[in-house]
Amino acid sequence: MSTASKTMELMVRGGLAAWLAATALSQHPNREFDRCRKLDKSGVAIPNWRFFAPEPCKHDFRILHRTLCDDGTQTHWQETHSIAERRPSHMIWFPQRRRDKGINDVCNELIKLLQNPEVELATTPAYRVLRDQVRSQIVQDGATPRGFQFLVVTDGGYDGDEEIGYIFASRFEPWTPDE
Repeated sequence: MSTASKTMELMVRGGLAAWLAATALSQHPNREFDRCRKLDKSGVAIPNWRFFAPEPCKHDFRILHRTLCDDGTQTHWQETHSIAERRPSHMIWFPQRRRDKGINDVCNELIKLLQNPEVELATTPAYRVLRDQVRSQIVQDGATPRGFQFLVVTDGGYDGDEEIGYIFASRFEPWTPDE
């Protein structure tokens, strides 16, 4: 191998090592390490792959529902869908996490909407998504009630120390079989 090719190989290896080090350091939660990323204006060469937001989520949203029976009685609150128990295989393959993330995003949007008293919540996309999710679960359960209601709550997820927080209770939605 010639001296020129050895020099070229050494430069390529050194460049790749520097790029790898800059990428790894840029993922550190302390923003002091972001200096390398400032050199990459496009954000492509040194990506930002931080796995946690500046303020990570501290609770899970849960959606509960109950139905109104033909005789006028209401069922007990039940979970619309449960959050999956984590397994080691979820580090590699966990498509159900997308559903949980979607519900989290919709519930956060609903919380923002609750702060504006002028908004008619039942007409918002966030409300309709939650309503339709509950409706779909009731259909899967094989029930045909007169109506249903849903409740958005927070809990600590795997941290059992956090109290359940009641965020929003919907009105009773009339059941229409054609939807």
